[in-house]
Amino acid sequence: MNMLVPAAISDIAYRLTTFAIKKYQQLPDAEAALETLNRLLLRAQTIIEEAEGKCIANEGMLHQLQMLIEGMYRGHYLFDRYKYPALQEDRKDEEVSHVSSFSKFNPSKRLRFYSHRKTLLFGSNSIKELQGIIATIEKGISDMMNLLVFLRNYRVVHHQPRYTYSVLENCMFGRQMEQEQVLSFLLQTDDLGDEDFAVLPIIGPRKCGKSTLVEHACRDYRVRNHYSSILFFRENNLKDAEVANLRENGVVKHQNRSSCKRFLIIIELTCDISEQTWVSLKSSVSCWANGSKIIITSRSDKIENLGTTAALRLDLLRPEAYWYFFKMLAFGSRNPDEHPRLASVAMEIAMEYSGSFLAAYTIGGLLRDNLNAQFWCSALKYLRAYIRNQLRVFGDHPNNLLLKGRWVHCLRFAEASYPLWMSDYYETDSCPDQVPNISDIMLGSATPQGRFEALGWKSRMAPYYSYMICCSTDAPGHAVCRKKRSYDRRPNLPGRWGTAGADAAAWQSRMLPQVAGGGPLAWASRAAPWTSPAPEIRCILN
Repeated sequence: MNMLVPAAISDIAYRLTTFAIKKYQQLPDAEAALETLNRLLLRAQTIIEEAEGKCIANEGMLHQLQMLIEGMYRGHYLFDRYKYPALQEDRKDEEVSHVSSFSKFNPSKRLRFYSHRKTLLFGSNSIKELQGIIATIEKGISDMMNLLVFLRNYRVVHHQPRYTYSVLENCMFGRQMEQEQVLSFLLQTDDLGDEDFAVLPIIGPRKCGKSTLVEHACRDYRVRNHYSSILFFRENNLKDAEVANLRENGVVKHQNRSSCKRFLIIIELTCDISEQTWVSLKSSVSCWANGSKIIITSRSDKIENLGTTAALRLDLLRPEAYWYFFKMLAFGSRNPDEHPRLASVAMEIAMEYSGSFLAAYTIGGLLRDNLNAQFWCSALKYLRAYIRNQLRVFGDHPNNLLLKGRWVHCLRFAEASYPLWMSDYYETDSCPDQVPNISDIMLGSATPQGRFEALGWKSRMAPYYSYMICCSTDAPGHAVCRKKRSYDRRPNLPGRWGTAGADAAAWQSRMLPQVAGGGPLAWASRAAPWTSPAPEIRCILN
């Protein structure tokens, strides 16, 4: 027995030593894999820009191009994850009063950077993950290189590279394949008979870019030459009297004097469309010229049955693509490699808000305008505390709460003496004059009180919407705001407050009589701009 214990200890020590040596021997292979991945990403981006400069209509080619683009996003995400150090959850990293403390030339920081990379690269699946994405990108490059030979004779599409910040805010991101599919549908000559027409359903969650996708496709000069008129209908335009006379009641997006009389109808729905309305609409369109088409966008899967072709489904950006998008917005024309510490902070922020386009533009713009470590780390600290608070009080991420039509606290990067509530944003064609910017409110440079609207973001791409946010410093049960886009109406919701137990009962007992009796909740009775012919009372009760 006395000899067994030392033998066991010796065996364990030998195994641990062997394991450590084996892991440390993997470091050169991992570093070489990172260098290989970096070179492949540069080649992939060159090939993608070359392919996107051609007018590709073949679905197989588009699918291969999309696979290479997704591989490029994944490759950038992995490369940046290994390249930039993760934040250390200790006080030293929270006390960031001096930018120099984040310099990569600081010896202690260099040691921590190197230690962090070793930790990541020594993970059981890290090298396999790198090798897997390298193989994926290599295969995608090989396939696209063969296709580029055939693309030499394709017509050239003149556009600026999509993967630079200078044009990122002015072009649609991550929807190139979907746009080509919509264009292929619109320009294809269908033979559906004299009494039928082609219908393309586009299905996706809120804020995933359905309207932007359709708008970009309709602005293509080939589509405008192909159709004599492009008519746009919102949900509230599809009444019996208006459907009977579509040409007079739709919003004319485009009209030319072409000899063809083909019409393109764009219908934007929140949910689905009633069978009676659809029959009336088909009857109205049946008398139009053969070749007229309809595009229907909605969040509901039910509209898939209305299509004469397979529905096009959209989703929010994947985390890898969102990180690429957010990084470009946050750093602008600056090179993230020159600010590795800031890049790690940006990656943490992108992970917290993954998927939200408005958050990317708003938060990314704030970071870009304040390129210093103290501000970025403070922003991350406030953001994490904000999300923890929302999860603790409401049980869900603020992005999800907003998508459900609930009110949440507004994220602020400065101490404030009063709470501020905000609802989900809505789109409007024109921005009201003299409204505060949500970025100024978050920074504390603007301190409006009461009930007001704030500008979240003004789009520089079609359809050039201004995204407005309803805000209030009053109790949330009093916060009621009208929707300017009436086709995107939500039902009057008597319960949307996520408080638990007695607090919920108290809110309900105190506020429901006021809703029924038109008490303080009825903002519509106030002076403009809160007056609405049919106000939506959006209270936050349980």
